Amino acid sequence: MAEEMNPNAMGERPQIDSANAMRQLPPAAQQRLMQPSQEIGAVLLARISLMSPEELKTLDEAITPKTARVLMKLLPELEQIIQQVGGQPQPQQDMGALGGMR
Repeated sequence: MAEEMNPNAMGERPQIDSANAMRQLPPAAQQRLMQPSQEIGAVLLARISLMSPEELKTLDEAITPKTARVLMKLLPELEQIIQQVGGQPQPQQDMGALGGMR
């Protein structure tokens, strides 16, 4: 049965460099891939909510506006989380992206 599911048994496949695979997709497929996923967002939010206040503080200090932009490109779900957190009252002025999670 495992032999039936072997993708190599279906014939030769062209080798695609994984770094360039994304660039070879049509623009519409690239845009769909970069859309936030509700499931991934829920998992990230759950993981963040399980972090200790000290871990949140460390994460918050590490995420500067510059790194937040790059992280949101990698994980567009973070943008929604940061927006949700940003709407909460903030006890301190010098917080980073996740400051409201404390």
